[in-house]
Amino acid sequence: MGQKIIVYGNMPKGDAALVMTLAGHWNLELAAGPHKYGGGLPIGDDRPAGIISYLPCDRETMADAFESRFVDFLENVPAFQMFEGGNPPHFVRDLPLCGLFQSPMTEASAAGILLAINRNRAVTGKRETLLKQLATNREQKDRLAAVGIALCCENEIGALLKLILTVSRETVGADAGCIYIRDRMVDNSHCDTLRFMLCQSDSFKDGAAKQAVLQIGADTLVGCAAFTGQFLEIDDMERVQPAAPFKRDRSFVCHPGYECRSILTMPLKNVEDEVVGVLQLINKKTDKWAVLASSEDVKNYTVPFTTDDIGAVRFLARYAAVSLERISLYRADDA
Repeated sequence: MGQKIIVYGNMPKGDAALVMTLAGHWNLELAAGPHKYGGGLPIGDDRPAGIISYLPCDRETMADAFESRFVDFLENVPAFQMFEGGNPPHFVRDLPLCGLFQSPMTEASAAGILLAINRNRAVTGKRETLLKQLATNREQKDRLAAVGIALCCENEIGALLKLILTVSRETVGADAGCIYIRDRMVDNSHCDTLRFMLCQSDSFKDGAAKQAVLQIGADTLVGCAAFTGQFLEIDDMERVQPAAPFKRDRSFVCHPGYECRSILTMPLKNVEDEVVGVLQLINKKTDKWAVLASSEDVKNYTVPFTTDDIGAVRFLARYAAVSLERISLYRADDA
C-alpha cells in the first residue's frame, strides 16, 4: 500500500499544514492537489493509504462518493469525512467511513486520523503478505503432491534416484546433493552400511563421494541421520561445535575444491519407519543461476535451509523411501 493520503474536495490550508506536519511521524504524506472522486483510483502498490474528504456532507454527494462507487476499495483504504454543524447526519452511519471530523482540525483529531490510517496500512500489509504466502504454499503443496505421484510411478532405480535428487534440489534451491541407499543382505534385510548412488550439482559435473560405502553411525552426517532417523540441518559446516562427532566429516564433498556450507541431511524412511536411504542437499542458494566456483561465491550466494525447506524435503523423502522400497522388493523377487 502507498504512503499518500488523497483528499476529496478543497482542504483548508490550516488543516493541510497541520496534517502534513504530523504525517511525517508515520511516514505518510498528502497527495498533491484535490482528487476527483468520480475518477479512477490507483490499485496495487500505488493504492493510497487513506482518504480525507471535504466534500459536502449531504446524502446525494456522499452516496455518489462512498455508498456504491468504491465500497470494495474502501474496505482496505480508510476514509474520513468532514461535517459541519453540531451533529452529523444519521445517514452517514450507513456509509463505509472510518470516522468523521470537523474543520478546522485540532491537533488531536488530525493525529487520530493519521494514527488510524497508519494502523490500517500495517494490518493490510501483513494480510496481503499472508495471502501471498498462503497462495505460494498451496502451489507448492500441489506441486509436491504431483511429484509424489510421479515418484510412486517410476519403476527404474536409476531414473528414480535422479528424479528424487533433481526435484529435491529444485524445490529448496540447493546447488548440490547426493543420495545413498542402505545395503541389504541376501535375505533382503537391511545392513548397517549406506552406499553412495548419485551426486548432482549446478557448479560441477561427474561428482562422486570420497567413500562409496559409509557405516551407519555418528561419525558422518549421512551415517548419523540414518542411525538416529532424524534430519540434520547445518547452517554453516565451519561453525559446527567441536564436540559434534561429525565435526571432521567431509564425506559429502563430492568434487575437489568444492566448498560446502549449508547442509540438509534427510533420512528416507519407509512405512515401517525403517531407514532405507539418506538424501543430502548442499548449499542453498539465493540465486538459482549462481555457480559456486570459489569460497567467495559460496559466501555471497549461500544461505541456511529454512523450516519450509525441511518440511518440503521431509514430504518428498517419504514418497522417495516408499518408491525405493517398492523397487528393491521387486528386484529381490525377480532374483
